[in-house]
Amino acid sequence: MDAYQRRLAKELSQLVNEPPVGVSISEENTAPDLRVWQITVEGATNTLYEGEKFTLQFRFDEQYPFTSPE
Repeated sequence: MDAYQRRLAKELSQLVNEPPVGVSISEENTAPDLRVWQITVEGATNTLYEGEKFTLQFRFDEQYPFTSPE
């Protein structure tokens, strides 16, 4: 496993085990390819987005963390 893959695995594990409020990620979503994450974000309470769910996709390349995800 390359260094960037180890870093992604560590960060993914942290996000799955201790997600920020309103954020969720499933390891099943990333199982086929660790470089692509699908994250669900819930709209904040008392905002126009309350009750909504947004799915974001992040793509990481081999240069991560020196390049930002797409």
